[in-house]
Amino acid sequence: MSIPSYAYSTEHLDAADGGQRFIAHTGAYTGAIDYARAVQSSRGAWGVEFGFTADDGRRPKYPLTLWTLSADGKRYFGHDLLDALLVCAGVEGGLKPGKVRYLRWDRELGEEVEAVADGYPALKHKRIGLLLQRELYTTQTGKEGSRLNIVGVFDPQTRQTASEKAAGLEPQKLAARLASLKDKDSRAAQAPAAQPAQGSGFEDMQDDVPF
Repeated sequence: MSIPSYAYSTEHLDAADGGQRFIAHTGAYTGAIDYARAVQSSRGAWGVEFGFTADDGRRPKYPLTLWTLSADGKRYFGHDLLDALLVCAGVEGGLKPGKVRYLRWDRELGEEVEAVADGYPALKHKRIGLLLQRELYTTQTGKEGSRLNIVGVFDPQTRQTASEKAAGLEPQKLAARLASLKDKDSRAAQAPAAQPAQGSGFEDMQDDVPF
């Protein structure tokens, strides 16, 4: 091979600075929802799984999930967060199910492939602000893992929380929460699960959900 020449490019400057293509840290992020699909845990709880891309192009390594209802219809805190998300994203009248397209990891191909599932098409491309908390946990096989959880929602333009937006108040709550928010360590408290997790993303973690 002869000595190569090099073309000037600014495309990879973020990587040169140690940047990452995934969101990996606790913090506040603004961006757009790629998809919202309906998911169910192994114990029957219902939730909404989100694909999210931040304004800088990063996204969580695994999709984000809000657990909303138990198998018998009991309301979880994730439902409160979903309500707040609808307010901050400007979605009125609730969510009606339909078909959504999303990307899932195909182990055999070793790449992401497009799939179709039941979900909530009205949320696609909606801009939103998410307060994400990194949680350390123990997998069913005894390994240590981490995931990002949605712990707050805000308007990406005004930085108002849902309650502030509904009441027409100045944005104050997000800054206060962000100042005190830190990673959550659930490794010692992780209860053993009944079966090993399968797949990747949501499928890797669904049996770690205690409901």
